[in-house]
Amino acid sequence: MWKIVITGFFLLVLYSRDVAAAKGLPSYLKLCHKGIPNLNECIIENLNILRPRMKVGIPELLIPSLDPLIIPEATLSTGSDFKATFRDLHLYRTDAFVMDTLNFDIDKYIIDIKIHFPSIRITSNYTINGRILVLNLNGNGPADGNYTNIRTELSLKGTPFQKNNKTFVKWNREKIDIQIESVHLLFERIFGDNAALNDQTNRVINENIGSIIEELKPVTQQIIGDFIFNLINRLFARYSISDLFPK
Repeated sequence: MWKIVITGFFLLVLYSRDVAAAKGLPSYLKLCHKGIPNLNECIIENLNILRPRMKVGIPELLIPSLDPLIIPEATLSTGSDFKATFRDLHLYRTDAFVMDTLNFDIDKYIIDIKIHFPSIRITSNYTINGRILVLNLNGNGPADGNYTNIRTELSLKGTPFQKNNKTFVKWNREKIDIQIESVHLLFERIFGDNAALNDQTNRVINENIGSIIEELKPVTQQIIGDFIFNLINRLFARYSISDLFPK
């Protein structure tokens, strides 16, 4: 059974839950009034307004830079058989996501999202020990991966709570599913200075990339899911429902 640990990911979300309600939304955002028939379209319009700012980060919304998005560490393991640790992960082009569908039931506190990323590049420093496919791996070094057409479906259920006489929402993940069209991976020095064996191993990995995608899917699902999940929780921890969706 896969065990996944991601450390240092959006740590500010913990802090943001204790931040007093902001004076108001940034002036460059459009107000989406509660009860309007096109609420979902209004939210997507605001996402598109935010998109150019996401590349470098939006401090007033506690959103970090998304190109690159930096994650200190992610670990994938199956107990004693396999363990891979990726440190200093840099995710490029995460700001270029496309919101395919958004359904927000403001009264029932339910969000259903379909989103895709045309391409994401992930660089890191890896340490791998164990067996994957027919390969016995024991190495460390730089890793580089290019992921194409990552499609994500995510469902969230909110729990309202009161703070400063206003209603805020804490979101919990109900469901997540990720499909990845293609991946190309490169693990440098996976067999140290043996260049021929390094090339052969990377070739075997990429020739069997469909199986590798399934092997890596839990950690990819966790990273992308946390990315979306924590962005939403940051926003709703900083702003109340009435701040975000005035009547």
